[in-house]
Amino acid sequence: MIFRTITVGEMLEDVASWKHFQTLYAMDFDILLNIEKDIPVLLFVDSTGLDNAAVEDWLFAFNNIVLMNGIPVRAFVLKAYSTEAEVTEGYYKVISGPGSPRQICSTILKKINKQINRIAGVSDSMLALKRLIVLSMFYDGSVMIIGETGTGKNHFAEVITSLSPRGPGVFYSINCAAIPDNLLESELFGYKKGSFTGAASDKKGLVEMADNGTLFLDEIGDMPLNLQAKILGITENREFFKIGATTATNVDIRFITATNKYDDSSLRDDLRYRLSSVVFSLPPLRYRKSDIPVMFDYFMSSKGYLVRFENLPQEVRNELIVYDYPGNIRELANIIEEYLAMNRISRTKVKRSYEDIVVTLADRAMTEFSSNSKTYKDFLSDIHKSVSRELLRRRIDDVGKNATKLSLEFGLTPRRMRDLLSEISNPGSENS
Repeated sequence: MIFRTITVGEMLEDVASWKHFQTLYAMDFDILLNIEKDIPVLLFVDSTGLDNAAVEDWLFAFNNIVLMNGIPVRAFVLKAYSTEAEVTEGYYKVISGPGSPRQICSTILKKINKQINRIAGVSDSMLALKRLIVLSMFYDGSVMIIGETGTGKNHFAEVITSLSPRGPGVFYSINCAAIPDNLLESELFGYKKGSFTGAASDKKGLVEMADNGTLFLDEIGDMPLNLQAKILGITENREFFKIGATTATNVDIRFITATNKYDDSSLRDDLRYRLSSVVFSLPPLRYRKSDIPVMFDYFMSSKGYLVRFENLPQEVRNELIVYDYPGNIRELANIIEEYLAMNRISRTKVKRSYEDIVVTLADRAMTEFSSNSKTYKDFLSDIHKSVSRELLRRRIDDVGKNATKLSLEFGLTPRRMRDLLSEISNPGSENS
């Protein structure tokens, strides 16, 4: 479950929801205070016939209660048969529409579910990311997405943007690592006519083009420091200078950025703090193997095929699960494309033989014995610990921290399994 819904108002009684209240006053704030914090709640309030001043007072109290108590609730105040402009304020959003409250509510839920379902994954880590997207829907500040190459950072940026207050606005994307430094400045900030040889006319950069919208800066750590300073200036002053310009250009823009690690040394610290108000950390595919069948089905469905993961030959399924995917989702998509074209999967791509791994480990054991005097017993003990912890991390992703179930799988006592789970939760204890 990604989120639950609470509906308020007679016109929303027929909407499937977790809880329903006939009137706004029937829903005491104590109900919100007692909501579990693990799953977000979307509150839909039909404001038809309600006094505007009373609704505003309620929303003021709602915002402050949510903030002070960290309640994972976001409210949609519905104004039916109206053309008033949308308003987003803190943890609520006022939405108008020509239809009934039920129609407006249904449209909102369909949009949220459609965008969330674009992200294939059912593992705990992916469910947590989807819930974070729901909680940050009303947030209009900077977002940083962290993940290895091929984990779907651009895709995430599109989903985040579509559900944000700037969803109706423009969305532009640029890979800072793919453009030479001497061209990146003009692509981002534009230039004035005559500012350099070949500047025959004024040019708008992506920053100006994304005014009132969103600009996604992928691999921002590869952006030259002087351009990072200009981005920092925009986050602080909402203005920038085109190449050759003597007056500043004002912009209202939201930045979503991506990098492969938060502490990227090539990224200015002051800019990192400005751009990482909300951080999404995308796990590599090798840490969420339970999502591979779901992603396979998603790719096949998007291409119009009826074949699903469970229909594949057992050997193919095993190869797809065992492989570690250094190229992450992008590599999985490439392997699926090959399967569609050739009806097979190259073993050289997805399989490294057990014998090869044994030979590699034996060579390393001999090297460490000769250079560090580590006995073979100590080496094998370290390998056993590393493999056990890695396997445990993956099983936690599938079944959670169920000590009883995991102890049966690993052949350990529940007490010993709880100790291992504690070590996994507190990485500093793993070396003890």
